[in-house]
Amino acid sequence: MAYSGQYERVHTIFKSIPAAKRYNYTDKNILNQAIWGGIEKLKEVKKLHFENLILSEKKFINATLRLFINDCSKNNQFPKELFQSIIYWSEELICLNCLDEALSFLNEADRFGTTKFPDIHIDIMNKKATIYISKGMMNEAYDILAHLAGRPYLITDRKKIPQILFNLSQVTLIAGSISVYKKLLLLGLRYFYTDLSDRKNFVDQLENTYKRSFRLLLRPGTNVPDKFLYFVHWLYYKLPDFKKIKLGFINRIFALIILGYVYGLNYIRRNEHVNLKESLGELKYPALVRNYNSNVKENNRKKILITRAMGGIGDFLMMTPGFHALKQKYPSREIQLAIPKRYFSLFEGNKDVILRDIEDPDLNHLQYGKWFNFSDCPASRIESKTAPEVKESRIDIFAKALGNKRVRLWKLDRKPRYFINEEEHHLKNKFWKENNLTGKKVIGVQLHSDETYRNYPHMENLVKELSKEYSVLVFDGEPIKGCNFENVIKLNNCSLRKAFAIASGCDVIIAPDSSFVHFAASQDIPCLALFGPIDGKVRTKHYKYCKFLDARDQIECLPCWRNESIPCKLTNMRASVCMSKINLNIILDELKILIALKDKK
Repeated sequence: MAYSGQYERVHTIFKSIPAAKRYNYTDKNILNQAIWGGIEKLKEVKKLHFENLILSEKKFINATLRLFINDCSKNNQFPKELFQSIIYWSEELICLNCLDEALSFLNEADRFGTTKFPDIHIDIMNKKATIYISKGMMNEAYDILAHLAGRPYLITDRKKIPQILFNLSQVTLIAGSISVYKKLLLLGLRYFYTDLSDRKNFVDQLENTYKRSFRLLLRPGTNVPDKFLYFVHWLYYKLPDFKKIKLGFINRIFALIILGYVYGLNYIRRNEHVNLKESLGELKYPALVRNYNSNVKENNRKKILITRAMGGIGDFLMMTPGFHALKQKYPSREIQLAIPKRYFSLFEGNKDVILRDIEDPDLNHLQYGKWFNFSDCPASRIESKTAPEVKESRIDIFAKALGNKRVRLWKLDRKPRYFINEEEHHLKNKFWKENNLTGKKVIGVQLHSDETYRNYPHMENLVKELSKEYSVLVFDGEPIKGCNFENVIKLNNCSLRKAFAIASGCDVIIAPDSSFVHFAASQDIPCLALFGPIDGKVRTKHYKYCKFLDARDQIECLPCWRNESIPCKLTNMRASVCMSKINLNIILDELKILIALKDKK
């Protein structure tokens, strides 16, 4: 029930268990759904103003979250579900005006290390800033908001940028730094994001600040591009709604003019970014957007920066053809890739890029001649706009986003680039010898994807059937429960490079839509890829030795291109019906075909 998202039933059952025995049910999905169900129940009783029920439910949620935190601390594993639960509950505590309790939970989440999940990390920092503002702790709020505003490459959703800047402007206003406050409002219009309703907040605030629009336009301290930027925004919001007379295209044209101009300011006239370096009392205001021409060495302008605050492994592998094409386009220019350090090992031996820690405080994206921000993922944007009729593979989308066009894109080698070194080849050979695998047919199986909606629920049964005829290596990032069959070797919790090194010796790899599919393509290993909500035809279209399987002949809603946060529209649950419908016997039949084709080579 917890795995499928039935939070109401999970909450009811879990609450009926005596508190002393709940530690027997410390599964991350159970606890996450019990907390979410409790929050939904609390919202209902709040409407009825039953104080005793409110306090009772609040006590239950606090105890359940504390149980969740203690269990994760004991095992030194902090899953995404824990941080989601903390965010859910802190939001509700803020609504209940229990600011200190909310802040305490958020601080604990920070200590556990939320940077592994950038979207969650940003949410937690935003909520802490909101609490600090409510408590009048402006220094603390400023530190958080300025950190985010000055490092947009850490923000995975550009829709969050305007709220961060607007809140920061209010903090500086309260602190008495009027000039910084005004610059932040203009900066809010300069950042590139497409939601025009968010832009209206900045226009309204500027109008309230200057009383009359012409005062800003005539103000000598404001540069011409910013004046024009404000003017086109102001004019857009003064337009009547032409949709009422079926001339809505006029509003759309003006919106495109605004976004086109903003794009130009950000990507064509980068040297005109404002410098916000200023100090006021105890508040120290760094340059949120630094002047591109100041204190920048000539050779730095020749460097190219690519930023990506989050994973995953599959996405990074799909980016590598684009990186290689970019290096071929600019062979004399240094390409720096700023990513979380935990992904550095993926690029060992890759000479196309030089790695930088994206958390490096000295990283300044405006000191580079070119900057490509993949934290704001171009593939996700295009897929969300075109779903379910997605035609372009992520390899092509990433390559285009790096400026590879026309002939270079046509000549692009779309094979992911991953390099196994000599030591890892020896490791693989040693593993084969120690486990008596030489001369046998060995099938590698990735047990789970990082995202549950992509998982094949019959994977253990598949491993059991495979073990009757083949030697099977089972890979997973967590301790493997089950799969205790003859001819099965479980590899869990080993490093990524060790797992890939051993997997490179497999005759065939079977995996859900995840990293091993793209790794297999990089090594020309035959692969059976199991797909559901995501279109396997698009995702694997460039993989010569990959055969994708799905259940589209049984379920016509496939592919729907949903993600982890969107439930299956057939069941309203987290698990994907389409994944469970992939026939196990068909997988076994296709495996025999792949092995036969490999033997003929």
